[in-house]
Amino acid sequence: MGSPSAELNVLESVRPWYQNGLRFIFKDALPGLEQLELAATQKNISAVQASPNSSQSNVNRGPQSSPVSRAPAAPMPTHFKQSTPPLKPSRIPPPPVKQSIQPIKHPDAGSWPDPWSLLASRITPRLQIFWTYPQLGKDLSGDADPARRKLFQSLIGYMGLPKGAISFWPCTTWNGNALENRPDIFWKGVESYGVKFVACFGVKGLSVIAPEAPENASSAYVNGVQVIVLQDPDLLKVLPPEEQQLLSIPLLRLPLF
Repeated sequence: MGSPSAELNVLESVRPWYQNGLRFIFKDALPGLEQLELAATQKNISAVQASPNSSQSNVNRGPQSSPVSRAPAAPMPTHFKQSTPPLKPSRIPPPPVKQSIQPIKHPDAGSWPDPWSLLASRITPRLQIFWTYPQLGKDLSGDADPARRKLFQSLIGYMGLPKGAISFWPCTTWNGNALENRPDIFWKGVESYGVKFVACFGVKGLSVIAPEAPENASSAYVNGVQVIVLQDPDLLKVLPPEEQQLLSIPLLRLPLF
């Protein structure tokens, strides 16, 4: 048997003859055979020549030779450009500036007349409220009413405020025979000590320190100072302690401290 590769050079037009045993043939017997061989040979040569050109063309059309890749990038329109936003200010609040609180400079106790000078010597920086009533001028003269003293000691304990938060400040003075109204000294003390609240026991006392206030007022404001009007001490002192405290509840509602 011959090599199978021998059939590769057999023309397709004569392959059936070759497969039937025909090995040799005279070209003169087949005049068109030479033209067929020549046409087949030229076709093979053209195919071989076209193949490297095609490969070279594919190489030349690679990414580097692409017209799109070689074209310069178009500039971005200005309306699409985003400028760098400015830095936002810090949302952390700055530390608060501590303002120095100037302490109230109290006047010298000796600058007040009696009996205010005695009370002024006992005033402390804790002072929050003045208590006053018409009979206070007489009680400070050395002829105090024991029942009134007991009443106010009980009410001060009922309030439960720190020592020094309450101070008595008279709106009258005792001349030995009668009470004299002194609203001028009273309000001067309120201003000098920076007091913002006054507890006035009795409508008679209210008529001394705030004569323009209604007679039946339960509260009044004078120059930014709140005046709380309570029952007269001569009425309170005869009541049971529970009723005394009940009638003094408005004092507990004050925003002291």
